[in-house]
Amino acid sequence: MSQTRGRNVVSYEETRDQPFDPEVVKQAQVLAARYHIDIRPVADGYTGTVMEFPTVFGHGPSEEAALSITRELLKWALAYLIETGRTPAAECSSSAPMK
Repeated sequence: MSQTRGRNVVSYEETRDQPFDPEVVKQAQVLAARYHIDIRPVADGYTGTVMEFPTVFGHGPSEEAALSITRELLKWALAYLIETGRTPAAECSSSAPMK
């Protein structure tokens, strides 16, 4: 078995210990608005998911809350990618209406 770390494995040196640059957050917020968020009912409310970011999902008591929470979490995930020099996944160009 190889001792080489995978490309997408975050090393200890890459952990955050400072606030994001406000311009990066603005850029991430604009990008986050372009992604489709799928909202589905679950037993105790609604869950929002982003196809391009399967580890980003939010939960809320209403569709609106799940959408808002998921978009906020997506914004921070995108800000991290931008600030660390990674390229975010391209937003889906599906014909489904954007939420």
